[in-house]
Amino acid sequence: MTADALDGIDDVDWASLGHAYGSAEDVPGVLRDAVGADEELARDAIEHLYGSVYHQGTLYSATPWAVPFVARLAADPGTPRRAHLVNLLGAIAKSEDARPEVLADVRTALARETSRLLPLLDDPDDDVRHLATHLLGHLPRSTAAEVVPALRARQERETSPLVLAGLLAAAVRLSPADSAEWPAGELAPNRPAAASAGALWAIADAGLPWPDAATDAVIRLWLDGEPLKGWIWSHDPFSHIVARLDRASFTRICRALFERGGADAARTAIRTAYQRCVRSRSAREEFAPLLAAGIDHPDVQVRVAAATAVRDVTAAAALAADSLAALVADPRAADDGSPEARLVELAFETLIGLGDPRWHAPLATALTAGRVTSDGLHLLIDIGVPCDPALLAAVRDRLAALPAQWSSERGGYDGLQSRMQWHNEVNALTRLPHHWGPDAADAVPELVRFVPHDEWWAVRAIGAIGPAASAAVPALAQVQDDPTAKWERRLDYAQALSAVTGDVSRLSGLVAEAVAAGETVAAARVALNRGLPLDGIIPALRDIAGTPTSDEHAIMDRIEAAKLLLDADAAGPQDAAVLSAAADALDAGKFAAEVADLTGRLGPAAADLVPGLRAALLPDDRLASHPAALPLRMLTGNHRTFHPVALALRRLTGDTEPLVEAVRLKFPYWGVGPWLVESLRELGADAAPLLPMLRELAHGDDAISLFSGVEGQQVRRDEEQRGQLLAVLAELGH
Repeated sequence: MTADALDGIDDVDWASLGHAYGSAEDVPGVLRDAVGADEELARDAIEHLYGSVYHQGTLYSATPWAVPFVARLAADPGTPRRAHLVNLLGAIAKSEDARPEVLADVRTALARETSRLLPLLDDPDDDVRHLATHLLGHLPRSTAAEVVPALRARQERETSPLVLAGLLAAAVRLSPADSAEWPAGELAPNRPAAASAGALWAIADAGLPWPDAATDAVIRLWLDGEPLKGWIWSHDPFSHIVARLDRASFTRICRALFERGGADAARTAIRTAYQRCVRSRSAREEFAPLLAAGIDHPDVQVRVAAATAVRDVTAAAALAADSLAALVADPRAADDGSPEARLVELAFETLIGLGDPRWHAPLATALTAGRVTSDGLHLLIDIGVPCDPALLAAVRDRLAALPAQWSSERGGYDGLQSRMQWHNEVNALTRLPHHWGPDAADAVPELVRFVPHDEWWAVRAIGAIGPAASAAVPALAQVQDDPTAKWERRLDYAQALSAVTGDVSRLSGLVAEAVAAGETVAAARVALNRGLPLDGIIPALRDIAGTPTSDEHAIMDRIEAAKLLLDADAAGPQDAAVLSAAADALDAGKFAAEVADLTGRLGPAAADLVPGLRAALLPDDRLASHPAALPLRMLTGNHRTFHPVALALRRLTGDTEPLVEAVRLKFPYWGVGPWLVESLRELGADAAPLLPMLRELAHGDDAISLFSGVEGQQVRRDEEQRGQLLAVLAELGH
């Protein structure tokens, strides 16, 4: 039967079709391997299918042509590994990421297979039936008249709770109005928990009216943990449900789970309340007592979840300060790497962020024992904690205890993890003396140990300490004068040595040597930063900027050389070398963002580059034909091109629309930053179309960006960005 399912596959002109890796001519062979006898080959083939005709959610011209063959194989009971194929079809059916014509062809192909796929609902394999609900529920809604009756018929004899939940979800998705009474009827206490939970999810997902019994049902179903573990429709059904609820229902559910449920329920309540705080500013005060109460929960994992949230939500941190101070009182009591140790680390970070002085004495003990995370150490710098004898002594003790170089003998995953922890700790510990400068002079002996192997802040810390670090001169000079060391490293060490000795002659000589060795761009950057004469470097920079090349690294060097010429006032906007560097880089097709920065500084002299910059705004056919995909591309990389190019066009042509659209698209993902200030200043009065959005984000309840900031630090990030946005609007008179 498997061979029959592939009848006609070789008649398709696969070479004329494409997938994520190029030509789709390999699809017939891959499909045969996926259902063949060789297990290893089949595993690789299935993985290739998921990465080619469906690549991270994106569909291609080959996808609709593959659908009929995959559907025939999936429907054939004799096909091995059918569940993978049903799952693949479901993923394809759910995706909306493709050119409009590809999406239309995929949906047409899937709709044609409806009758063939419906018998999957009666398959003896629970997994196949479960996956089939997801596939059938994501077929085009034009199939609802055929699919929904089959879903209802299967419900009468279905025994698997997860499949029952999937049947509900599929019916409501395909026909929300006609299926609304079905999930409401599944909320009775005598129904299977998974079916009731699936009904709640379907109601929330479709935006159906919230039944009177629904809030109590959520509490009942989740008090004992997750009733939908492993459900194909949602990896986090609870969050999906409660995110759509009004404030009163949401609050009631979270409090009930925390106060009446077990550890899993309490952790769910803390996690979900924190997620609401990330999205909603008003929720932070409201849920602060609940988050703070979690610090004293008997289950350590609940306490860790609460401490993670409390660290980010200042209102909760203030309420939990006494409990947090008790946790750090003896930082050595917890076993290294245990949840209890993580709790102590989070408590330290929270108290430091609060400015609560009870962190100070225990931190010195914890530092010496290696019980302070790199995040905690960086936080000391971020809030400007000054150097004091106790802290400096603890930093010195810990630096002395760490190896100056990692042993390559420690292999495997555990070795990699240990190396990363060591690297992060040394990085943070050496950054502190750099921040403290001359006040950290006593740490020079410990810093010198790291000089020969420095990948962190040790050399820069010595430079920041200055003349008091004279003991480091021999070690710095050894690397500075090492002809086998990389030039960038030698120049870094020479700068530190100059800061310690006050003598710039050796640094000047090394800059000249670097230019002679072909490291002109790096040498010029150092000379410019240090105020050294550039007379002997300018001709070499001009040669680099004006010399055509196809090498990508050399193209970047040309752009950098052109910028350095402008920075050094050694070239004007009409400079031929600078203009040719910009034009050739733009023609290369990969450097639009870098060229945009350069051309924006050149002004009208770069007018000939405007057509190329306009073309760079939409760098591929998919964007040009499917503008709805643009926000996703802004998130995944196109923002590097779109915004700087739009800014350059504004400066060159006065065009407003590209820059306004770039800000509108970039802002929700990247929030406030220097880029926004620069854009608003450039737009001036033409920023008016953006002001309603910016004012709402500055003064409203929604967080500025759900995509910016490190997880677990998003509330603080939002509050920082809100302050910056208010300042920008005030500066510009808005």
